[in-house]
Amino acid sequence: MKRPHLPARDLLPGMGEELISASDWSRRAATLVGAVLIGLVAIGFAIAGDHASELFNRTTAAHPWVYLVSAPLVFVAIVAITNRVAPDARGSGIPQVIAASRMPGSAAMAGLVAIRTALFKAVLTVAALLGGASVGREGPTVQLGAAIMVQVHRLFRVQASAGVYIAGGAAGVAAAFNTPLAGIAFAIEELSVAYEQRVAVLVMGAVMIAGLTAQGISGDYVYFGQLGGSLPIVTVLIAAPIAGLLGGAAGGLFSRAVLALRGPGGRFASRLKARPLATALVCGVVVGVLGFLTAGATSGTGYEP
Repeated sequence: MKRPHLPARDLLPGMGEELISASDWSRRAATLVGAVLIGLVAIGFAIAGDHASELFNRTTAAHPWVYLVSAPLVFVAIVAITNRVAPDARGSGIPQVIAASRMPGSAAMAGLVAIRTALFKAVLTVAALLGGASVGREGPTVQLGAAIMVQVHRLFRVQASAGVYIAGGAAGVAAAFNTPLAGIAFAIEELSVAYEQRVAVLVMGAVMIAGLTAQGISGDYVYFGQLGGSLPIVTVLIAAPIAGLLGGAAGGLFSRAVLALRGPGGRFASRLKARPLATALVCGVVVGVLGFLTAGATSGTGYEP
């Protein structure tokens, strides 16, 4: 009589559980190491960006004409370097992570979350701030965090799922601005395609570890400062809806303008893409003139104003 085939876990009791446990521990270790590294790198990136903005402000305070020269030169240099050396570093960073998270492990998307791409993005962002550009750190920090988390998982021989990309980006936001709730909210709002219970645990763990790492270095800082003040309830009931409507309309129009200029299928996207250096030069001149006219209020990340 033919002997029935027995599953491996019946022949070797406990082996299946041990293998699953080892895989889980590898994933937890990768998340822990990745989150710590993200906290360290995000804080370093924030410090570098702040120093670059401060140096630019000191320089322009002594020599206002620098506004008119620095932005055009820096913009052209950044576009030339990006197109030639790191084309995957183009864009704000958040759409790139979203695209990569939708096809985790895809060779076509691997460059978007590569360490080389993220480092170029960070360096070029600091260079843009040093030149007086009106640019923020949120998108680059998200791409940098996702790249670190994905790379660490690869080193630990753990498959990088969509949740890994989400956790890396959220941890970067939380560490850079000391905002753990913002990191979790970012994961839900921006990268919610793969959001599920297991991803939620991964995201919260990465956010907390990265945030604690950043606080251990920088202290319990409040990046945007502490604001005090109050308004009468009647004023609030009137002002809040007006501010919400005007803010939403302005944000929507701004998004439409950006999509028309650089979005897929945008009215002017193909024309601007055909002449990248000329476009960068014109944008640099506009930014430089605005910075000169506003005494630097439009330069940098905008956090100080």
